[in-house]
Amino acid sequence: MTAFKPVRRRAYGEQVTEHLRDSIVSGELPRGQRLVEEQLAEQFGVSRGPIRDALRRLEIESLVESRGNGTYVIGIDVRDIDELYSLREAIELLAADLALSNVGGDGWGEMAACVETLENAADARDGDGFAAADIQFHNLIYALSGHRRLADVWRQYSPILGTLLRTTVHVELDLHESAGKHRTLLELMKTGDGQAVAKELREHLEGSHQLMLAAHRRAKGE
Repeated sequence: MTAFKPVRRRAYGEQVTEHLRDSIVSGELPRGQRLVEEQLAEQFGVSRGPIRDALRRLEIESLVESRGNGTYVIGIDVRDIDELYSLREAIELLAADLALSNVGGDGWGEMAACVETLENAADARDGDGFAAADIQFHNLIYALSGHRRLADVWRQYSPILGTLLRTTVHVELDLHESAGKHRTLLELMKTGDGQAVAKELREHLEGSHQLMLAAHRRAKGE
């Protein structure tokens, strides 16, 4: 089994979940691998409570499944990525449309700050910083939509998307193009032109979708 470093006291369950999610999405923990609570607790240096919390969360995300004799890795494949992005397009187009109705001309400041962070991370070739700012940019679209249940759906799947995103930003030679697309999307949102925003957002998400598929295939040696 993959060796894990002990986690720090802060948010044990959250940290264990993140480590396991990364290992599953990257393929380090292969499909069919049995996850034994006692072994994981020893490796992470925590009690079994945070391990159970992590496994429950990963089961909600459809990355593991419980069977009669334990918990097993399901993993992620091309179909999963396709499903994640078809779902994301449906909910994010709605979120963006609602945000346009809710936000005035001066209401885009936090998103503008995210774009600046993306551009700075691209300059510094900081893949992790770029991925975090990218997810936060899209978090804000859902927050500005004012639709709590829509935001709840996004929060359920954004951790997997964030993990997938980190796998792509570390292989992209230049992140400036992606940062520029976020700025373009923001500037269109400021105009309030719903059709232009929807068109740009569809193209943005499809580009991200294809990058995810390519990164996944590389990781699988395809």
